[in-house]
Amino acid sequence: MGAPRDPPDRCGPGGLAAVERVLERAAPVAIHLRARISARRLFEVADRLAPIADGAGGWLVVNGRPDVALAAGARAVQLGRTALRVEETRRMIQACAGRLAIGASVHDAEGALRAVREGADYIVLGTIYATPSHPGVEGSGPAAVSAVRRRLTAHRLAVHRPSARRPPPILAIGGVGADRIEEVTEAGAYGIVVGRAVWSAPDPSRAALGLRRQLDRLNRRNG
Repeated sequence: MGAPRDPPDRCGPGGLAAVERVLERAAPVAIHLRARISARRLFEVADRLAPIADGAGGWLVVNGRPDVALAAGARAVQLGRTALRVEETRRMIQACAGRLAIGASVHDAEGALRAVREGADYIVLGTIYATPSHPGVEGSGPAAVSAVRRRLTAHRLAVHRPSARRPPPILAIGGVGADRIEEVTEAGAYGIVVGRAVWSAPDPSRAALGLRRQLDRLNRRNG
């Protein structure tokens, strides 16, 4: 799963048109909608993008707002440090008789384990490499991906569920581009979350498609 985040101009006409092109031409990908806008505008944007994502076999992921995600028909909600916890979000979704995948943003193996115990469907792990979007934050490197993968696998075995499904997918975030995808996938990442690698490219759709194809090849090779 490649997951470009929302573009720099966020939810203006140019930005939405670029997102739609990425969804249609680089499918299947996921778009992580995390613009700092009003709930009303967030819903309007999500409501516009969700059917396009579905039609292309992709995902729309809404950041921190399960209510907006449910109302718009998104596929998932992404929970950061200030959002509801995974278990609380799951109860809310069930109370609304809805269905959403839940992603949890974490920084280390302990955070990943807590999220998995609460029922997270996938993990976004970072910051893996230093990036301008997080100035002053030192990247944890591919070793962090390996540590999380080992911890989640050990947890699955420790609770006597060796035949259970694999640990939730790990998506690496933070400074990951085409030159670093191989490192993070070999360390155990299933996918990546990118911003500048797509939205700063001359042709975001082409950049997203190239990243997705590269990721698909590596995942097939790594099994």
